[in-house]
This record gives sequence, structure tokens and C-alpha cells, in this order.
Amino acid sequence: MSNKKVGILTFHGAHNFGSVLQSYASVMTLRRLGYMAEIINLRNQAQLEAYKIFRKSDSIIHRLFKILIYPQLKSRSRKFEYFINKILPISKKEYRHGLELDAYQLGYDIYYAGSDQIWNPACQDFEPAYYLDFVKHQFPTISYAPSLGKGKFDQQDEDLIKGLLDNVDYLSCREISGANLIERLSGRKTTQVCDPVLLPPAEEWREFAKDPKRKKPYILVYFLENNHGDHTNLELLKQRTGYDVILLNEYLREYLNPNITLKLNASPQEFLGLIKDAEYIYTNSFHATAFSVIFNRPFSTAIAKSENVANNNDSRKVDFLKSLGLEDRLVKSVSDIDLNAPIDYRQVNKRVEEIRKKSLDYLNNSLNGK
Repeated sequence: MSNKKVGILTFHGAHNFGSVLQSYASVMTLRRLGYMAEIINLRNQAQLEAYKIFRKSDSIIHRLFKILIYPQLKSRSRKFEYFINKILPISKKEYRHGLELDAYQLGYDIYYAGSDQIWNPACQDFEPAYYLDFVKHQFPTISYAPSLGKGKFDQQDEDLIKGLLDNVDYLSCREISGANLIERLSGRKTTQVCDPVLLPPAEEWREFAKDPKRKKPYILVYFLENNHGDHTNLELLKQRTGYDVILLNEYLREYLNPNITLKLNASPQEFLGLIKDAEYIYTNSFHATAFSVIFNRPFSTAIAKSENVANNNDSRKVDFLKSLGLEDRLVKSVSDIDLNAPIDYRQVNKRVEEIRKKSLDYLNNSLNGK
């Protein structure tokens, strides 16, 4: 048992299932390893604005739709805030800007950056603090599975990333494409590791999940706005199977479709339960894909129809599924989904265990200064 305190910087305050669950996984893993870990409660204004129910960027139709479904959206927001403030172990003080952070005043022995797209300069809530620039080499700094979101950046962003990498003692990345880029820019070894959600045993996630209490079989659909992927013609999934289609997104067209059920107020634990009990999952989300694997569920993951599409951030999903030999689960449209294609989870689980061991070895060595 170590008496060292670890301060974690990540996107824990986003109203995003993957963001809060990977934050929870990081804390639980570090505590399981014997460290006193908590999240530094940095929630900048850009992040707070991004997850408001009503946003300046909303069209008139979208705003009217949100008024119609407001009770569910408000309920979801409250559930996220409860998870962030009551379930995640966070620092007592909340910070609005990375410039407020002072390593000595914070009082941690080790500073930990990761996971999620905290190293992607294109993220609206990005700031240099996520590269631990405020530590100024006064304490050990490690990164665990930060994501760049994509494998290519323009020269300006590459120069920014290159300079910020000097602040981190131990380099890692969630994607192999990102690890290669970091290694090229830093000139230092960069270890590819798995997302934190893959570190706890699946049984722990099963116990943490909340039962969705649905009696009929269903297909779960979950999409992220800033990811590519086709979510038109979702009714095809019901036509092919007879199963209910449950959608976690506030899409007006699907709201008006009697073949689709919108579930807009799921908590992070309910999100896990919905994946765990689904007959099938269709998503463009990295973390919904990861939890489909963790729970050994059949799934398809949506990607862009063209690799050259603007702001393509599919690399995190593609790299992950390739590492498990599951690239055949990638689809470019709903019509591409093969609902009967089997997954040999015996082999997949073996590969997950190998990746988990390698990742934990890196984490242990970094924490111990090896």
C-alpha cells in the first residue's frame, strides 16, 4: 500500500458517458494499486457551455424540440451532475482555468493525465493544463491513455503538441496512430495502452451497472454528435429483428418515428445496464464499443463513409477494433450491418487480457519511476 497521492486531470466533467466512466475507471484502478487518487476538478467555461441543455448554436427547430423534451434532458443533466459530484472522487475546489492550477498548492505526489481526448487541440474544452504544464517538472508526471482523437494534425497543432509533450515524464497513448505521432514529435518512447475502462474486471462493471428493467429484447443505438457515422434508416433494425430500437440521442426525426423509442435521461450506470442487456448495439462511440466488448455483446461500430472526410476522428475506434481482430464490426451505413455475424469472444477476451496486462505493467512502472 502506497501513501502517495495521485492527482488526475481528465475530461471528467463532460456530460458524456464515456468521459465520466473512464474517469471512474482511472480512479478505481489507481486505488486498487494502492494509491490515494482523486480527480483535479478542472471544469473550464468551454466545457460547461458545451453541455448546457440550450446552446447558442441551436437552430430554432432544435430549440423548440428541446423545449418539448426538456423534462428528460433536465433529468439526464441532473444524473450526470450527481455522478460527477457524488460518485467521482474530486478535489474540493473547482477550477475554471488551467492557469489556476499550482502543483505545490494542490499537494499531490504524482500528476496523471488521461484518458479521453484531452490531448486533442481541436476539442473545444482543450487547454495546455491537460499536458500537465503547470507541474513544471516539480513532481513526477505520467500520462495514461490520453487520446489525440486522430492521427494527423496541421503543422501548427503539431508544433503545439511537441512543445507540450516536454512536460510529461512518461508518455503513452490510447491509439497506435497517436502513439506513433507522439513518439515522432517527442523523440521518446511512447507506449500504447488500453482505455481505462478495460482495466477493471468485467464483473466489476456488471455490478456497477443499473438494471434497465426492460422485459422485451431491444437493440441499443447511441451516437456522438462530433463523430462520423450513419444513423439514418434505424427502423431497418426493427424490421429485420422485430426487436425494439432504443435510441439514447435527441434526434427529432427518430422522435417522430413510431418504430424507435427514445431514452434521453439515462444515467452513466443505466447506460452500462442498457449495453449489458442489449441484444445488439449500434454506435459510433468509442466507449459504447469498448463496453460492448467488455460485456461480450454483439455490436457494429459506425465510421465515416470516406477516410478523407473533414475532421475524421475514427482512428480511435479503428485502432481499438483492429487490436482485437474485430475490424469486421466497422460499418459505413445501417444497411451494412450483419446482425447474425458471430464474435468469438473467447479469442477476443484473451486479447483484452493481454492488452490489460501490458497496460497495467506500464502504469505500475510509471508510478514507481521505472
